[in-house]
Amino acid sequence: MQEIAHAVYQIRVLGAQVWLLADEPLTLIDTGTRGSGGAILRALERLGRRPEALAWVVLTHYHPDHLGALPELLRACPRLRVAIHAAEAPYLACPSALPNPIARDYRWLRAVVERAWPLVRLRRCCPVHVQLRDGAPLPDRPAARVLHLPGHTPGSSAVHLPEKGVVLAGDALERRGGALGPPGRPFTEDMAAAHASIARLAAADFETL
Repeated sequence: MQEIAHAVYQIRVLGAQVWLLADEPLTLIDTGTRGSGGAILRALERLGRRPEALAWVVLTHYHPDHLGALPELLRACPRLRVAIHAAEAPYLACPSALPNPIARDYRWLRAVVERAWPLVRLRRCCPVHVQLRDGAPLPDRPAARVLHLPGHTPGSSAVHLPEKGVVLAGDALERRGGALGPPGRPFTEDMAAAHASIARLAAADFETL
């Protein structure tokens, strides 16, 4: 667990990372892969917080490395409420509709993933308490804003914390070989839109990405 700005923690989980906004209301950005709930609950414990204190989870998009541990956290955190962009909210209500994350141009890889997808995707219906939209504040956080950055997925979004100079960008960008670049092409639904979203992100005012 690393504090990247005041009360903003990056937590490494299974094959991914998530962020915790540790001031009130206690808010998690993404959940990581299935099985990551324990690492998140241990991070809360290190900060002296109980599971009952976790108020919100904000999901940047529907891929399983970002929402996989959501059912675990809903079981462990009785006050937890869920927010995701409106374009992807229906997937949480009907997980069987979650689309294969491989772009259609990669037919062979898409076919391989299709066989395993029912085992990897979200398996149970989860509530959505708030459907996020571009420019709207995060739930109960008027100073934090949603940046809709479609391309990687239709509802891909970032969280902008202007007072802290921080953007939590989800998968709008990806680090490969030590350099930042666009999200991986095989896992991105619309590369042109993804590049346009990066240009939009570049116009935002922040110091830490």
